[in-house]
Amino acid sequence: MKTIMASIKNHPVLTYFIIAYAISWGGILWVMAQAGFKIFSGMGVFEKGLQGMILVSWLSMLAGPSIAGLLMTWLADGKSGLKQLLARFLTWRVAFKWYAAALFIFPALLVIVIYPLSLLSPAFTLGSAFALGIFAGLIGGSIEEIGWTGFALPKLQLKYTPLAAGVILAVVHAFWHFLGDFWGGFGTYQGYYLLHFSLWIICFIPYRLISVWIYNRTQSLWLGMLTHASFTGSQLALTPTGASVEQGLIWYALFILACSIVAVIVVRQDRQMFLKKPA
Repeated sequence: MKTIMASIKNHPVLTYFIIAYAISWGGILWVMAQAGFKIFSGMGVFEKGLQGMILVSWLSMLAGPSIAGLLMTWLADGKSGLKQLLARFLTWRVAFKWYAAALFIFPALLVIVIYPLSLLSPAFTLGSAFALGIFAGLIGGSIEEIGWTGFALPKLQLKYTPLAAGVILAVVHAFWHFLGDFWGGFGTYQGYYLLHFSLWIICFIPYRLISVWIYNRTQSLWLGMLTHASFTGSQLALTPTGASVEQGLIWYALFILACSIVAVIVVRQDRQMFLKKPA
């Protein structure tokens, strides 16, 4: 037991990632099993009449990073770590510009990218699922970031620069979506699936760097949650519902380009923070 605890304390971030993946992927695999592992149709749950299992898979995704984050905070830092985590969540009195950055960067970039395309084709008309976007964004952002920003990011920055920590967290966080996304998305994307998911991973890098910038400059977990909520929610709300798979890949690639430009500007303007070496 002492050996296990020592290993956990020596490798807290790796342990966190393993637990987060185990909980989330374990739940999804169980749901997939109930649907007969019909992953290639993307419709196994519906065909089996197990629509409620979608909720189970969603809850397991939310549970992974949040439970792992709270557990590892307690194991690695004890009660004081949990108190610090709560204090960072309650840090909300920050300058308005940080709220504006967290809430509006990604929706604005989506509109800038998609609206001109909608003038060329009605297939690119901006979506209007605002209620769904706000709800799913807030739930996902507030619960997931307990682990990603609340635990993993500070620990990574004890060993790596914020720039490197952001990239590492982006890739691990993006790939954590793979199992659920593959089950639900392969039937739609088919031969384009690898391209689709590759774009998804790439998009997480500028998103996470912008999130790291906002969090490090405010030390507010609440702002990290809002940034995630805005990133996820705006995509759910504004995605053109009439776009074909090919058209969807086009606008998403342009969105990644726009996000990347903003991230490069942010990193260049605040390079001292991003390149700060751990003490």
